[in-house]
Amino acid sequence: MLTTEVSNYNPKEAYFFRFMVIGLAPEGKVRVWLKNNGRPNLEQTKTKIITVSGKDLDMCKNITESDFSKGYSNTTKKFIAGKVYPYGSW
Repeated sequence: MLTTEVSNYNPKEAYFFRFMVIGLAPEGKVRVWLKNNGRPNLEQTKTKIITVSGKDLDMCKNITESDFSKGYSNTTKKFIAGKVYPYGSW
């Protein structure tokens, strides 16, 4: 991905970004940042983010064979047990 963003430091300049950082929380919340080399990443607060799953996916379609519709497996529960956020409060 290559996108531009107006500089927070000089509004007359535009910076180019190649990488996006995506944060997913167990509650289904999503945040996106543009990776900013040498400075704090720029959170995209004005960008509309839509999450989809299943047949509506454009990327990663049919990649996982996990079915969490009946809850998490014992392996996943064991992995989460005793851990602090982001793994602990599902």
